Amino acid sequence: SEMEAILEQAREAGALGASYTMLRLPLEIADLFREWLSEHYPDRAARVMDRLKMEEGAVITHPWVNKSITRAQKKVEQNNFSIRKRQLEYDDVLNSQRQVIYDRRLHALKGERFHGEILEMLQDVISKVVEKHYGEGTLDELHEEILRKLAFEFELERERFVQLGEDGVGQLIYDEAISFYRRKRDALSRPFHKGMQQVMEQDEERRPARVFVDFTDGRRLLRAVVKVEEAVGTEGRIINDTLERTAMLNIIDEKWMGHLRELDEVKEGIGLRAYGQRDPLVEYKMEAFKLFAEMMETINEEVVSFVFKAGPLVAEQSGRSARSAPARRRLDPKRARARHDSMEPTYGVKSGGGQAASADRDPTARKETVVVDQKIGRNEKVTIQNPSTGQTQTLKYKLAERKLAEGWVLVS
Repeated sequence: SEMEAILEQAREAGALGASYTMLRLPLEIADLFREWLSEHYPDRAARVMDRLKMEEGAVITHPWVNKSITRAQKKVEQNNFSIRKRQLEYDDVLNSQRQVIYDRRLHALKGERFHGEILEMLQDVISKVVEKHYGEGTLDELHEEILRKLAFEFELERERFVQLGEDGVGQLIYDEAISFYRRKRDALSRPFHKGMQQVMEQDEERRPARVFVDFTDGRRLLRAVVKVEEAVGTEGRIINDTLERTAMLNIIDEKWMGHLRELDEVKEGIGLRAYGQRDPLVEYKMEAFKLFAEMMETINEEVVSFVFKAGPLVAEQSGRSARSAPARRRLDPKRARARHDSMEPTYGVKSGGGQAASADRDPTARKETVVVDQKIGRNEKVTIQNPSTGQTQTLKYKLAERKLAEGWVLVS
């Protein structure tokens, strides 16, 4: 157009240009600072224009108008800057926590010697449990909590409990836990290695590159995926390492998402604390730190508990309906070897490369309840079973009484 041609000629000639910002009266910007602007020119200018019956759309230029608009713009920009600065201070709190979480996830994905970190977490969990019960002298409750969280039992009489002290008791339980966990890892790796050797004997075209194993502790179900060649090369030990990493990643993600929701709820109401003469930002930092510390402790406890209690899901019985739920049984370390030897581990594949075949027997088959006529001593070992899940435990009768009251049945 003609106007564009004129502008192009002006640019080629190096002519100086200018830009104008057009605002209408009454100013929308005045809505934010109506009290401050009520004594300045723009509002009066609008009334003067109405009295003078000036035409709509006429251009008004005056130093008073420009000065008033400039002041209003500065006020708005200062307010927006304060809001952004405050928001960044809140975000910095979350960013520092996010960095810690991402570092732990990255270490779980690619870090070396991750098993050592699991053992450190185990020591922290045991220390907190012992600290909780030793001061009160509740030895029975200590046995029960260790059994509930780590699924193993240890022998400790009250006299020795007092003699060892808090640190000695913690070290004793830690040594027992390490021994139990080593046996559990061996009980998983041996049959898994045997199954992967059978897979490697298949034709290369029909052989899967990866297999999956579903693990459960009765509450949470996780899937570990491993390469067949790595499983054979490590003699099946890779399944334990994969289980530990998978548990860490899944539990971190679950707890972190819940932590973010909690922080959003805290942020929504934290501003009200200003009425109590307390800085909302300082209060938010304190609340966020407390929630973060609790989350990290929960992550450590649940990861350790899962890797200690979780066992592989056994293939469904061929006679079951396709709608029936898979059995979820916790691995019993004392019977692990016998059970694995009597079953065909499929680990997500069968000899033909398809889906898992059925086991030789139903792992969820209920046992008949044993009726005991004679009185059972409080320190005698008994075996109890959860009728709903099929889970069995062997422990002292005095510890089993509470579970029997909750619906468990006495097996032997």
